[in-house]
Amino acid sequence: MADVRKTLDHFEPWLEQSGMPFFPGFTDHSPRHINEVLVTASSLISDEAHALLSPEDITVLVLAVLLHDSGMHLTQDGFRALVQKKLTTLVSGLGDRPWNQLWTEFLSEASRFGEDRLNNIFGDSEPFNFSQLDLTDLSEKDCLLCGEFVRRHHARLAHEIAVDRVPMTNGLGLEIIGLDIDLKDLAGLVARSHGMSIRSTFSYIENKYVRIAEYRNIKIPYLMAILRISDYVQVKSDRAIKSLLSIKELRSPISRQEWRNHFAVRDVTTRDKDPEAMFVHAAPADVKTYLRLTSLFKDIQRELDDSWATIGEVYGRMGDLCKLGINIRRLRSNLDDQHHFASTVSYIPRKASFATSGPELLKLLVGPLYDYKFEIGIRELVQNAIDACKERSDLNGDSNCNVVVEIDETADGSGWVCVTDTGVGMTLDTVTNYFLIAGASFRNSDVWKQQHTDSNGKSKVLRGGRFGVGALAAFLLGDEISVKTRHANSSETDGLEFSAKIDDPVIELKKAKAPIGTSIRVWISQPDVMKVLRPKQSMEHELFEENIKIELDTWDAVDWFAQNNPNISYHWAGFVEQWSTETNSTRKVRREASFTPKKYLVPIDTDTQWNDLPTPEPYKRIAWQHPPEENRKNGDTEYRVRSNSKIVVNGIRVETINRYLNNSLSLTNENKFEGPDFKIIRPSIAIYDPSGICPINLQRSNVAFDRMGFDDLLGRDILQRFMEKVIVEAPKELTVKSYFEYAEAIGSVHGVEFELSMAPPICATNKGVFLVTPRFFESLKIERLFFVNADAASTARLAGILSDGEALIFAKDHNWGEQARLAWFRSIYGSLTEAWRANSRGFPELQHVGELGIIKNATWNLANTKGKVAKQILKRLSTNSISKTMIFVRSNNVTSTIAEKHLLQIQSIFQKLSDVCEVSVWLLQHSAKGDSTIKSPLCEEWLRTVGAPLLEIS
Repeated sequence: MADVRKTLDHFEPWLEQSGMPFFPGFTDHSPRHINEVLVTASSLISDEAHALLSPEDITVLVLAVLLHDSGMHLTQDGFRALVQKKLTTLVSGLGDRPWNQLWTEFLSEASRFGEDRLNNIFGDSEPFNFSQLDLTDLSEKDCLLCGEFVRRHHARLAHEIAVDRVPMTNGLGLEIIGLDIDLKDLAGLVARSHGMSIRSTFSYIENKYVRIAEYRNIKIPYLMAILRISDYVQVKSDRAIKSLLSIKELRSPISRQEWRNHFAVRDVTTRDKDPEAMFVHAAPADVKTYLRLTSLFKDIQRELDDSWATIGEVYGRMGDLCKLGINIRRLRSNLDDQHHFASTVSYIPRKASFATSGPELLKLLVGPLYDYKFEIGIRELVQNAIDACKERSDLNGDSNCNVVVEIDETADGSGWVCVTDTGVGMTLDTVTNYFLIAGASFRNSDVWKQQHTDSNGKSKVLRGGRFGVGALAAFLLGDEISVKTRHANSSETDGLEFSAKIDDPVIELKKAKAPIGTSIRVWISQPDVMKVLRPKQSMEHELFEENIKIELDTWDAVDWFAQNNPNISYHWAGFVEQWSTETNSTRKVRREASFTPKKYLVPIDTDTQWNDLPTPEPYKRIAWQHPPEENRKNGDTEYRVRSNSKIVVNGIRVETINRYLNNSLSLTNENKFEGPDFKIIRPSIAIYDPSGICPINLQRSNVAFDRMGFDDLLGRDILQRFMEKVIVEAPKELTVKSYFEYAEAIGSVHGVEFELSMAPPICATNKGVFLVTPRFFESLKIERLFFVNADAASTARLAGILSDGEALIFAKDHNWGEQARLAWFRSIYGSLTEAWRANSRGFPELQHVGELGIIKNATWNLANTKGKVAKQILKRLSTNSISKTMIFVRSNNVTSTIAEKHLLQIQSIFQKLSDVCEVSVWLLQHSAKGDSTIKSPLCEEWLRTVGAPLLEIS
């Protein structure tokens, strides 16, 4: 009680005086509101439940009420501290992403807000100027935008305030006083739960506290139900103070409507003829308020039903805890009898609004929907054709379906696009109720589900289409489409055909004789469209030879399907300009070309070139592979490069990820793992998603991997296969040459890339190799680490060079330029305060008490050239000449005795390798406390696969 009272007293001034800068028009969220929610909560708890509640229950409930809307009081300083957070989230297990990432994504979304959203937030539809957004100097409009972000996430923010503190740039924000972390976390979780379903918190509770029903006498789900109902029923008019309206302008329509809602509630009572009901008397002055209140009352009733159901589910068979209950089960109001209420007001209490249908609207939507990318028209037509073939195969077992895409271009750049399939075809009902209706997807119909789902309700067909807007994409290509179709279960004469423009008020459907399947033809009148669809491969080399058929290697504009079943073929016929030496002018020559996809095909069944994710649920299958290398040519120079990663969903190409962009998975050193620094490159991925749950955008150009939640699993699968290569490629004998080649090979394995510029990720001893990570150095008791910059062609065995307790790292390249030589020197002989520079170049993050070595005179002279190496580094070094070309260097904290001892050993290594090499050594000091950094998944996979830090090699 003392801790709770202190916390309440601690928070009260902030909640009273914050002014809610991001919510100037919101209804009351002051301590007065918090007190009312507490009073309501107490009244909702039944007498039997009161007797079962513990002091811990009350503690968590009171603090949850205090915190549930605390995020709404965030100050500008606190907001800046929040959205600039780049660290890992405070609460793990609920899918939280870093705040700065959420803020960036929100700004991207806000830049596309339509007029309705802008008006609801700002009170006008003027687009927001994001270039002028300055978090250090927020305008009133800026604050409203920030408020929308905070409103969305205030429930999560309440949880983080509970376990940490109120965000402040100085780190001195308010925090809960005295209580242990479990109580803080549970209070935050209960507060957070008012923004999510109670059941969605169960996995978090189970993972952290094992038992859902009760932990340390805290009945978590029950308290969640009490809070959400208590908060919901705060609908009395005194939450909106009328006197404020005379001095404050409410710009936001949402705020104005909320105040009207509260003013309309005249009385709330539980003294009703129904002892388990709460009765609300309302007098909405207009139909908007009436509709909003009736919707609110339905929401409250739904919350009551869900809360009672959850309480019964959790506590129904748990002894005396089955007595936990809420004093009300139903909400009744004078609005329930619509007919009677209508007689008391001047308006008609019924919703009336414009419908958003009509050909003109569709015409305006098509271009922006697909970002005016004409090739998407081909994709959508091909996608629908492929789906039709798969559905026919599932319906009657006919797997010999095919798709043909034909583009016939005239000399003036106009022409026809025709996509024909021998798939399942369409019935009259499918055409009128789905194909011609934007947003109506046939796959959601009862007919489709009956035909193509199994006994568990799961789809048997991997459909590419999902949103029901594919037919619209055809109008990206041209203004008119012609369709001919016949369903597989229809007779030959029961086909349909029609032609239509997107703005036709009436479309005439005709009976037709047609083969099974569908053919869609689009007349293209714009040369710009044909220019995009035309093959890019040169077809001018067969001078003046007309009607030559060319087999294309690639045709990106049409190549959207990434499987080989059903079969799909592409054909183009058109004109190219060629120079005539006879007439000294160009002329147009007709060419024909065909294309059959051969590259980047994803497997239909098991494929040895693809790896399957072990547990792909909730997806049917997730396969991946590292993109193969391609031959490229630049002039006379031929070279090989890795292809970009391809993302394919149900056989349709969705996204190409440029390998040079930041496309790594989550298991990278951005998480501050122990070294070596690495990142896992996102491979090509084939997603098999019969349920249509893959988070793909409407344009089907991007997959939200962060929402799929399988990146960690994929990353670990890649690491596991990487370690298999580590074992397989290990040399049979450990020599200087084999170690160097092995380290280089491991550092270049595709999929796992090491952020190294100088030192490899593998270190060698006299008995084997290990990963360059502090933990392994400590486990193997390595006392001296040698750095060698030399030609690595020597076949000398490392067992004859190194002793126990010693390790060696070869430079990745012994023939560096000036800057690289200086960087190597600074990394080895720099002070520990500058160690981060060495770490960024691949050097291990190790404590070393001294550094010494034999380097070239030329290197020392270069380092002493003015401006090349910091003076504080040079000042800490002493030197002795070894020969005309070599010099002995040691840090001043290495005594003469120790220096002499190690000089002999360094000279021994020097002689066994090369007379032009450089050999330096760190004298290591291991921490008695051990390493406190986060354990690297790469190191953990090494230990799991190898069984020890050291991979022993004879």
